[in-house]
Amino acid sequence: MNHTIRIEKIIHGGQGLARQDDGFVILVPFVLPGEQVLAREQKKLRGHIEAEPVEILEPSPDRVVPPCPYYMQCGGCDLQHMSPGAQHAAKESIVRESLTRAGIDPGEHVFRPIVPSPGSFGYRHRIRLKIDAGGAIGFHRAGSNSIVDIENCLVATDLLNRALDELRRSGLAKAAAPAVKEIELLHSPADDRVYCVLHTSGDPAGSKKIIADCIPELETIAAVTIIGRTKAELKVHGRDESVLRQDFAGIVPDRPYSLSWTPGCFSQVNAGQNVRLVELACQMAGEVKGREALDLFCGMGNFSIPLALKGGLVTGIERHQECIERARINAARADLPGIRFIDRDVNKWMRKAVKRSAKYDMVLLDPPRKGMGRDIIQVAELSPSRIIYISCDPATLARDIALLQNCGYSLASIAPVDMFPQTHHIETVVMLEKN
Repeated sequence: MNHTIRIEKIIHGGQGLARQDDGFVILVPFVLPGEQVLAREQKKLRGHIEAEPVEILEPSPDRVVPPCPYYMQCGGCDLQHMSPGAQHAAKESIVRESLTRAGIDPGEHVFRPIVPSPGSFGYRHRIRLKIDAGGAIGFHRAGSNSIVDIENCLVATDLLNRALDELRRSGLAKAAAPAVKEIELLHSPADDRVYCVLHTSGDPAGSKKIIADCIPELETIAAVTIIGRTKAELKVHGRDESVLRQDFAGIVPDRPYSLSWTPGCFSQVNAGQNVRLVELACQMAGEVKGREALDLFCGMGNFSIPLALKGGLVTGIERHQECIERARINAARADLPGIRFIDRDVNKWMRKAVKRSAKYDMVLLDPPRKGMGRDIIQVAELSPSRIIYISCDPATLARDIALLQNCGYSLASIAPVDMFPQTHHIETVVMLEKN
């Protein structure tokens, strides 16, 4: 069944929302607000209809021609048909609506304009590719487990695309297909070295020969490592330790610094925008010199190190041994002997901190997509005067802000950050103050 509909808005997930005359909701991908669309019904659910666009009857002036030949096939990007300005407006709207649905009125004075990415293409310093049984390398097809074989990814850096081309020509993927299901390529921002990680569900040693035999003299890729189901690693190409690095200047006056991490550590894929993200978080943190600062889900020190360089008495918590080891190395290289990094589960650590009546002047947290839920109440029980919350999911962020408001905190500033151009994903930095 086809429906002629008018798109009201873009919702979280990147789909356009329209309503039938009776108010029933229809969701359609690859459309823009204001467009009249002929859509074909695919699935009728209890609360809405899922449909696909058949024809754009009245296109928006913000519609552009997607430059990627795999667009609408590959499940990665979903907003390439929108101009940069339209993407920014949609993302700001998604954040605002998530807050409204949670009963939060951000107010115009606290909602900042979105922070644009330095580049809308070529920004990803990490891509994770799938391999099918025939050796095709690519990304999952939208809504499917099948793989779209790609030769070039427009949102990845040029260097990663060169590495991808080299891998395709080497025949590595085809030879590795029986043992390896994913290939991760990582571009080190500071020195332009590329590392390749092959993810296998079995024992890395069992995959070594089949993979090592087909690795030629790779020019672009500095090292190839196999990681197995038990997280055991086995290097099959390259001698040096696989360490990525990013240099930072200007965030802390007269104190340039570097951060390093290994492929197993979390890092922001948009290195250029990460600089702006860190700068924004440090600005919102305010004066930290001589004050106790807590960095939850600290990773390898992305926020801990600059806060400590600004004089904060920083404690970083993360349940990830590899990240904590790199964080300590980064602190030592920045000459920060006073900073503490603790390898513990964040929620368990906070429960013990609350029991011993620990207090912190400022808490910064950058949790996984699921947010914290009711565990966020423990952050309030640490009695910080200021909370900086960095989130990659507007819905879980709004839920957690509402819980903090019930604990006596008010929303003082909120800034969307376009960390992932061409996709519906959005990073948000929020500052809350104790009433």
